[in-house]
Amino acid sequence: MPSHLRSLLPALLALGLAACGSLPKAAPNYSVHDFGPLDSAALRPLGFPIRSAEVVPAPWLASTAMQYRLAYAQPTRRQFYLESRWAAQPGQLVELAVKRSMKTSETAVSSSGCRLRVDLDEFVQVFDEEGRSRGIVEARAALLAPRTDQLIATRGFAVARPAPTPDAVGGVMALREGVLQLNRELLDWLEAIDREGATRPGGGVRTRCSA
Repeated sequence: MPSHLRSLLPALLALGLAACGSLPKAAPNYSVHDFGPLDSAALRPLGFPIRSAEVVPAPWLASTAMQYRLAYAQPTRRQFYLESRWAAQPGQLVELAVKRSMKTSETAVSSSGCRLRVDLDEFVQVFDEEGRSRGIVEARAALLAPRTDQLIATRGFAVARPAPTPDAVGGVMALREGVLQLNRELLDWLEAIDREGATRPGGGVRTRCSA
């Protein structure tokens, strides 16, 4: 190896190690958060059976990192709290909340019925200015027919809730409220589909999901 390359080797190794260590690591005593207990008012029965409810996260949400974005300074950069983490990946937490919201229904999450798929596109705390932030939840829901998975209906959702404090705890509270709002809007949408189908010959979605 030429001498000038040998002299560069330590610097190259240092750069390589720095690159490998560029991913954020949790602090030794980091805190772990979930959504806590759901408000009982968020639980509603559905008039037709749901065989399964699945939340599929976008690739950038496939970790327990608690993400935030400084929209006023670096709008394209995702950053991570080092001293706070989610108890599970956001998609898993949202899926559990969605399933819980339908828990009181005798027909919900049954052995037969339609399949509900929710694609979670965004789940992040956004700082619009220093000291002021919002929890952003964006998703796309699809109701799929039994056995064939034929698309019955689809809709996009975008929810924003203000954070009470400009930190990780404030972000948790804002995103929790965002998920509760997402659940309400999701159930409203499913109920509207059911009502529309009830006025059509053959019973509409209720009949298709019960087939």
